[in-house]
Amino acid sequence: MFIFPRAYIFKGLKQDNTLNNNKIPREGKMKITIIGAGNAGSACAFMAAEAGHKVRLLKTSNRITHDDHFEAMVKNKGIYCIDNTKNGHFTDSADDAEKTFQPLEMITRDPEAAIEGADVIMIFIQTTYHPALAERIAKYFTDDQLVILVPGYAGSIFYNKFCDNNPIFAEGESTPNDARVVEPGTVKVLFKNARNSLAFFPASKTAEGMAIASRLFPAYDIAKTKVRKNIFESALHNPNIIVHTIGQYVMYPMLEYCAKHHPDEVPYMYRDALSTDMAWLMIDKLDAEKMAVLSALGCEPIPYLEACLFRNEEDLNQDPREVFESYKISSPPGPYSFDNRYITEDVPMGLVLLSSLGDKLGINMPECNRLIEMCGGILSRDFYKEGRTLASLGLGDLTREELLHSVNM
Repeated sequence: MFIFPRAYIFKGLKQDNTLNNNKIPREGKMKITIIGAGNAGSACAFMAAEAGHKVRLLKTSNRITHDDHFEAMVKNKGIYCIDNTKNGHFTDSADDAEKTFQPLEMITRDPEAAIEGADVIMIFIQTTYHPALAERIAKYFTDDQLVILVPGYAGSIFYNKFCDNNPIFAEGESTPNDARVVEPGTVKVLFKNARNSLAFFPASKTAEGMAIASRLFPAYDIAKTKVRKNIFESALHNPNIIVHTIGQYVMYPMLEYCAKHHPDEVPYMYRDALSTDMAWLMIDKLDAEKMAVLSALGCEPIPYLEACLFRNEEDLNQDPREVFESYKISSPPGPYSFDNRYITEDVPMGLVLLSSLGDKLGINMPECNRLIEMCGGILSRDFYKEGRTLASLGLGDLTREELLHSVNM
């Protein structure tokens, strides 16, 4: 009989699936810790504070990105926001909404202080840093907390490994908003999703986890039939696994051309690269491989564009491709270099995970593997070696049935 490693033994869970200490308030406002002071973390910290929650913001990196922004928030004891969705438009134009301010309960680099007593912890960091961060902070998680990773790419497994208690883990496939830090202390919200699906780990805590998550942001208040079955389903529905990787690959010659001949200009990935027939040919092929893996995992094989429609629009009767085309018009410029997280995160953490699942399930993945190899070749990096695989998650020796049981139990 197969015995699951410690990472999949959840101690102390009551049979009635209620939290051990039942401390999270079922009504009213919550204490929320946001980990990550970049674009998404800053915007969600503002949105949660605006909704009346008590918000703490934790920065875990130092001298990497957004240090000036973090120090400005410390000085101001809160965050400024330009929320363009208040004006009914999503463009990064000069016609901005009014800048408003929200104080935060705590802005710190101290993980223990930020996490202690929180009802919900939301982690907005690049998934490449999950293993290292999990080792630093998971020891502070308690049984009565909901920990949400956005995005996840199955990173919950790392945090669970280093956690002595039994929080509920959740993974999001997309951030609740599209935002950019535009100056130190200020974030601009360009777009808010209508809906965001989550997956829970362990999956047996889905109902309880959704009861908490649905109180965070309107985007999480979705029908239970739209919640993902497990964290692998959530990982494969992350839109970045397709649109970032293919968009950047097709954009590469455009970046090279502008750098050599028009250094003052930069192409737009959504507007330019994703308007080509080549990009959509690649999207269709990669999407088919992704859906084959989803089907083999017993999950619903939703096409990329339909998943985008679900996230982005209240009216689901619209044409998904037309909705995507309208979003392209309002998207910001760039990225400015091929060597950015659209490639260095979403290829090794997303595509390599997809490839690893396909290999385990006996599914041929030519488009996925070709894209991994080409992107790695451009940057002279071995993304298979760097990437997130079933082996790196500690699941490499499991059979298909054991693999499914480990995330569905």
